[in-house]
Amino acid sequence: MIPLDCVRYFWIGLTSLVVLAGISVPFLWNRGASSGETPTAVPETTVVDAGEMYYVMLSAIEVAPQKDDDGAKWDIDGSPPDLYFEIHWQGHKVFSSSTKKDTLVARWTNITLGVGDVLSSGVSLDDSIKAARITARKGDEIEFRVYDDDLAGDDLVGRFKVPAERLRVGDQEWTDPAGRIVSAHGRVLRSGGDVKFGDVVR
Repeated sequence: MIPLDCVRYFWIGLTSLVVLAGISVPFLWNRGASSGETPTAVPETTVVDAGEMYYVMLSAIEVAPQKDDDGAKWDIDGSPPDLYFEIHWQGHKVFSSSTKKDTLVARWTNITLGVGDVLSSGVSLDDSIKAARITARKGDEIEFRVYDDDLAGDDLVGRFKVPAERLRVGDQEWTDPAGRIVSAHGRVLRSGGDVKFGDVVR
């Protein structure tokens, strides 16, 4: 027979969990709604902390199939653009990505590990992350510039700015942010020892 005290503690614990769930789910829902974003019951991201250091990167970009509203081709031979992006912060270019050839949808893994890095026990994930390193400060803006790499001169596909304090830790998407950019997927990670390989490569 189960002791009466065990039954009592079981019901107390179960009741506490139900009460906590009832309080926290609406709170998290309203938090997303008040920020003007699509609310979710359990957000996967949190706003950056002022004064803390972060990695900021773009993981994917989609651009329009034509160079302008008149239907101009991206390249003379009719091929899609060769896309790369830059990140600017405090008046400086702090990161430039690799170029993805002939594509309307470009993706970046944001990490570079060579064979020697994999075999080495002393490899630093921090040194391998391909991203801008910034300190989140109120009033600062992070600017993303997307280009089509051309021999005759790189064409600006679009540029957009995001206030530093509105960045969120984790993944985020900007739809129709500027110019011929259809969407841009960003990723923000805390700078420090808590960064894991799986956070960068997804």
